[in-house]
Amino acid sequence: MQISPRRLPAASALYLDYLDDSPRIQSFFPHQYNLESIAQFARRRPALDGKHLSTLSAALARQQAKLGASQSGVEILAAGGVAVITGQQPGLFTGPHLSILKALSAVKIARCLEQSGIKAASVFWIAAEDHDHEEIESTWVLNRDYGLCRARVDLSDDVSAPVGWIQYKKDIEQVIEDCLACLPQSEFAGDIRDLLHSCYMPGRSPVESFGMMMARIFSDTPMVFVDPLDPELKRLAQPALTKAVDRNPEVRTALLQRNRRLVESGYHLQVKVDDSFTGLFTYRGRARQVLKPKELTAGIPLSPNALLRPVVQDSIFPTAAYVGGPAEIAYFAQAAAAYEVLEYPMPPIVPRISATIVESRVARNMEKYGLDLPGALEGTESLKRKCMSAWSGMEEFDRVEQNMEEQLESLRGKLASVDVTLAGALNTSKSKVRHQLKSLRTRYANAEFRRDKVLERHLIGIENSIAPERKMQERVINATSFLIRNGMGMIRRMDELLDVHSRQHQFIEL
Repeated sequence: MQISPRRLPAASALYLDYLDDSPRIQSFFPHQYNLESIAQFARRRPALDGKHLSTLSAALARQQAKLGASQSGVEILAAGGVAVITGQQPGLFTGPHLSILKALSAVKIARCLEQSGIKAASVFWIAAEDHDHEEIESTWVLNRDYGLCRARVDLSDDVSAPVGWIQYKKDIEQVIEDCLACLPQSEFAGDIRDLLHSCYMPGRSPVESFGMMMARIFSDTPMVFVDPLDPELKRLAQPALTKAVDRNPEVRTALLQRNRRLVESGYHLQVKVDDSFTGLFTYRGRARQVLKPKELTAGIPLSPNALLRPVVQDSIFPTAAYVGGPAEIAYFAQAAAAYEVLEYPMPPIVPRISATIVESRVARNMEKYGLDLPGALEGTESLKRKCMSAWSGMEEFDRVEQNMEEQLESLRGKLASVDVTLAGALNTSKSKVRHQLKSLRTRYANAEFRRDKVLERHLIGIENSIAPERKMQERVINATSFLIRNGMGMIRRMDELLDVHSRQHQFIEL
């Protein structure tokens, strides 16, 4: 089943217009994101310099070996193939399952290019330079009764160090055990226990742990995992970073102008740009700190922010397409201006697959109560109202309301024959009676709801599973919730069921 993204909570106007290929959004993006456009861009994109490609391939091969990932993607790139890139923060146990959807989207696009005769590998850029520790300290799983459980580690640090430079502490071992205790027992429990303990352990960075777990999950694919803090990759990024310093005033002016155009077009800004903006950080000791224009000097270590990171990334890789979520698409609407100033070709930006996983048990409960999947996004109160019609006694309220309407309406002619103004009084009376009857119906339904604890538990489980805390499942629930119920073969099943070319939100039952 699929539904329009316009029915989803918190979808931005820019993202929706991008999905619809609206004329008013086209001036902010140089390419469409269909397969034909991606293939055309890939074919005319110049090959990497031989020395650059050799250095890149060696660094990536070394990283894959460390993570236990397949080398097949590196071999494709080394042979002159293009990259379909995506990326995400290194969340705990891979974080919300949108990381899985991003990776799967990149794999499927790369496969489509291969079928078109273009050698392509999927690449996952792990945001190792991000210094926001709080966003990756915790994750949510669904327990055996579809209640929400939060797993959380301590990543506190004295400085704002990149997450690639920090390490898990001893508490990660207990967090894994607590998480497993929340999850249901299944034939796959042993595999998931091994997966978590072998990837997440004290002394290992979130980046390495994330990469190892993703490599295990996508072991059957030619996906390449990238830690941009690698010294060799840093050297490959230096020409683009140097150019960003040399042309910083031009970059800032172009981004300010782009932001004005976006606002004038009615769109929001994902990243604020002002007169002190450089788009660059530097490292002082272990701390990653924002650079101001007057601080831009030769020889300092540099790191790009969200708007310059795509340009730097594409200066390293032979990028044919980038797979991003709603926020990233908004980033690229701004970042396109930096691409122009720095004279790098911006690739087509492909919206990642958007999907909700529906467990068979949850699907059965929804069918039992006559609930549809889009309605589940409206929350427990909405689900409760939808259940009212199925409860014993509710049809009596419908019958009374209909009879009340007919009986009161039968008085209209008699009232008008005496005083025409009484018709208005009749309408007011009908409205008051309807209001009172609706109030009585709600009180009755709430009483039934409280009395039926099984129904209450089922509805809460449906909401937690489909739309936890009124948010999209893909942005909250961790993949382990589904892996432990379905096994690692779940990824192949998702690959079969999900359509990477669809611009709708997809529901799949596992």
